[in-house]
Amino acid sequence: MQDAPCRLLGEIRYPEEYSFERVGEIESEAGEVLAGALAGLDVVRLEVMPGPESLRFEVACEECPAEDGASVAEALLDLAGDGPFGRLVVVRGVEEPISVFYFSGEKLDEVTLEQP
Repeated sequence: MQDAPCRLLGEIRYPEEYSFERVGEIESEAGEVLAGALAGLDVVRLEVMPGPESLRFEVACEECPAEDGASVAEALLDLAGDGPFGRLVVVRGVEEPISVFYFSGEKLDEVTLEQP
């Protein structure tokens, strides 16, 4: 794995009542949505990992301010508009805060964790 100082770790958890077709739609759209949302970042690696209960992804990039994390989460809101719950964790350098974005439907919340 290439070394990059910033990581974005995300998950979109599917509701139990989702059909295989809807899961397939999200999986097929997620890569393109992520690529568009990450266009302004210096991305070293993007990995999308579909699964039966959720879609997970990991991004490694040179830097990722909290504003860029919010932009990625906002871009994913359309995929989560009809029920899925999503979260995005932005991990920067050791001295930097960690940002966590929770999203579902039209709602986006951010939590920042400072170094103790």
